[in-house]
Amino acid sequence: MFRFIAGCVGALMALAAPLAAVAAPPPLSAYGALPAIENIAISGSGSKIAFITVAGEQRRLIMQEVSGAPIGVIEVGDSKVRDLIWAGDEHLLIVTSKTTSMAEFGIPEHEWFIGQSYSLAKKRVINIGAQAQNSLNVMANWPVVRQVDGRWYAYITTFNLKRPIIELQRVLLDDGRTEPVEHMGQDAEEWLVDGNGVPQARSRYNQVTGYWSLGVRKGAIWPDVFQVEAKLDSPQIVSFGKDGHAIVVSAQTNQGRRFLEVSPETGEVTDLHPDSGSFTGVIVDPASRRAIGARYIDGYEQAVFFDPADQATWNSVKAAFKGQQARLIDWSRDRRKVVVLVEGAQNSGVYYLVDLGAKRADILGETYPGVPPGEVAEMKPYSYKAADGLEIPGFLTLPPGREAKGLPLIVFPHGGPQAEDVLGFDFWAQAMASRGYAVLQPNFRGSSTEESLTEAGYGEWGRKMQTDLSDGVKALAAEGVIDPARVCIVGASYGGYAAMAGVTLQKGVYRCAVAVSGIADPQGFLKWKAMRGGRKTEAMRYWHRFMGVDEGGAEVLDEIAPLSHVADAQSPILLIHGRDDTVVPYRQSVVLAEALEKAGKRVEMVTLDGEDHWMSRGATRQRMLEATVAFLLRENPPN
Repeated sequence: MFRFIAGCVGALMALAAPLAAVAAPPPLSAYGALPAIENIAISGSGSKIAFITVAGEQRRLIMQEVSGAPIGVIEVGDSKVRDLIWAGDEHLLIVTSKTTSMAEFGIPEHEWFIGQSYSLAKKRVINIGAQAQNSLNVMANWPVVRQVDGRWYAYITTFNLKRPIIELQRVLLDDGRTEPVEHMGQDAEEWLVDGNGVPQARSRYNQVTGYWSLGVRKGAIWPDVFQVEAKLDSPQIVSFGKDGHAIVVSAQTNQGRRFLEVSPETGEVTDLHPDSGSFTGVIVDPASRRAIGARYIDGYEQAVFFDPADQATWNSVKAAFKGQQARLIDWSRDRRKVVVLVEGAQNSGVYYLVDLGAKRADILGETYPGVPPGEVAEMKPYSYKAADGLEIPGFLTLPPGREAKGLPLIVFPHGGPQAEDVLGFDFWAQAMASRGYAVLQPNFRGSSTEESLTEAGYGEWGRKMQTDLSDGVKALAAEGVIDPARVCIVGASYGGYAAMAGVTLQKGVYRCAVAVSGIADPQGFLKWKAMRGGRKTEAMRYWHRFMGVDEGGAEVLDEIAPLSHVADAQSPILLIHGRDDTVVPYRQSVVLAEALEKAGKRVEMVTLDGEDHWMSRGATRQRMLEATVAFLLRENPPN
């Protein structure tokens, strides 16, 4: 259990003062281990806190009073914990996931989410949804907790196996008794449940036609008040509006994706906030499901609140950590106790519990305690122009203690591709920097940094999305920061594809490549996706948009397939893939390894047994990192 350290914020921040340089960097296990503390949640009253601690592969659920007095410990083992949710001060929901297939029901392998609830009074765990009739014991959406007539319930969405419907179930957390509340056909998306436990809005989406609709409760019927044809970027219900009455929907408009308030009476649509186009998410009050603020990216994740009192509270928290970045994790119902993750220069990440009433901050734990402050590499914004003049934002991490001149470079593109890198401690980038490499993380076209950058990536998979990366190499070389003869590329998911393409589709840029869970054969990948979910789905249309094809397009896909260009591979490549990957099949790396080996090319393949797409397990994450760094040190020595 983590020990609380009392004292003022200023004294605590002194703990993060720079340390003298050490002779050797921390071991890779200091970076590759899972974060030592995660999934922190504070109860509504602010009196109790729960979190997961990790040691090796074993997780523990710790529950304690905010004073530090222990409540209980549950050995979670190697279960993949995704979230902790308090229901009052009496129950704690634990959301886990597991990769499994349900072949007996004709359902392919999938990452399924499972809910459990721990009763502090009874000191026992129940499975949420286990008593739902004719349903799989899994959840289609995250659980929502509500107090109704003094008793706590979890609302979950389940699949009915007897009838082709999706049901909203209400689970009594005292004993697990479950009853269906609402149901829809297989085009059901989600329900929005109010603070009294009454569903007030629901959405449906037809994968084939792309028709999305928002229905609202009018007695016993659900008339649609907002509908749109969205073959791509379908809307989503987010929350209730600022007034607790309107429905907030995230939807694509002619001004880009925005957060909108929809009137349940008239269907009238207005912006949630004038800056909603820059928001990446909405901050929702857990009790009322009302929108109280939003998140956006300005280098680092930031938060803004609609109520001046909430904004003043958050400003006071941020001011306590001057020179660092504070990210809101959770807070009590009265906003007086706040959990934050603090990162920044020479800080690998520390969780604090801030008590505004007592004017103090207590350390809950460090995310990477094995990486001392003096060994946290500097990460700074770095932008450059692509060959066609497009501005490419990104970040450059420099190795500790080395001059920014003539450095070996690792190009480290993110996954997605519609995602983005932000400021913060990245264990993988930091590990590579600790071994003497500069690390470039470009937000290439197709990234979600801003709408225009995303749109610039449509149809550019393997084309300008790829050359955006090598244009970053040219820019750093022109400035003298890196040695262009000592560059490798490393990435996972889409980044894994980019690494494969970097040494097959491109020539003379990279000395080596490490591809984790990458797509080697886009055509085979799309066939696999179609077999699992159908050809006319939003997911298929998403991939077609970036790859620049409609249905079919074999010739176009071959042009951008690393598998089709193995004969051109001149640099060694390391392939790493989890056997339980349900996002990009393990077979994608296997076929490339076999083809490269047959062509007489230098290739190594590492299989991660029991690992999914997200490196959720400590042992396999560590193995991935060790294999990556050993390969880089051999093929591209930093000295």
